[in-house]
Amino acid sequence: MNYGIWADIFMEHEYVGGRCEDFTFRPDPPTAETMKREGIMMRETAGGFRLIADESAFSHEISLVFWAYPVHRNLWNVTEFGEIPADSIPFAKIKDESLQWETSSKGDIPEAMQLPKPMFGMEIANSQGKSGASITLSLKTKKMKWYYYISGLPDNDTAEIVKIKGDKEASPFDTTKGNLGESVFVSKQEIPLRYGAPPLFQLREKKTSKAIIKCLPNMDARSVSTVILDGRREIVAESFVNT
Repeated sequence: MNYGIWADIFMEHEYVGGRCEDFTFRPDPPTAETMKREGIMMRETAGGFRLIADESAFSHEISLVFWAYPVHRNLWNVTEFGEIPADSIPFAKIKDESLQWETSSKGDIPEAMQLPKPMFGMEIANSQGKSGASITLSLKTKKMKWYYYISGLPDNDTAEIVKIKGDKEASPFDTTKGNLGESVFVSKQEIPLRYGAPPLFQLREKKTSKAIIKCLPNMDARSVSTVILDGRREIVAESFVNT
């Protein structure tokens, strides 16, 4: 038998800054039967999976369906798929070298694939005679305003958050007082959540270079919350800091 690459699927996520290895992929029951019949084997790779098939599988069109499950639940909080109806799930349609995101009804997920809950699905198809499709699925991170609740500041009006390293665009913060007297710094612009090192903000005395806090903490996926802004619910990232 002569084997070749039927498809290469790679995952990238803005949250981790590139190749993402935090998903597992499972074929649904009809796909598993098709793979067995056609001699298609699945191999996990760094940040995705590879489908290897006997050359006979390239001579006719085949369609396979897989479901993606996040290894870490943090990805549920940070991934942005756009406006998805409550009764639907994101679904990637892959044909040869093309990729298109659609939605699929949650009721269409086979019962055997519903637990644990998949994050999205994908259908991979090939044209007759085509082989070696390579597709990268790039997921985006939710953009949200950052809230720092900082207690212990002697004078709220003398401090400001200054970006010293990280994103190219500056992200100034508005300052207010919280219900318990803490200082609340709210970013004027939305900032994406990222895994690992923070964009490096400092809390300084205004009009000086004196740092009150040399490095404010990074927001992570567990800090996502909902507040009422301008009369509507909005997702924010919150961090509580004691000076």
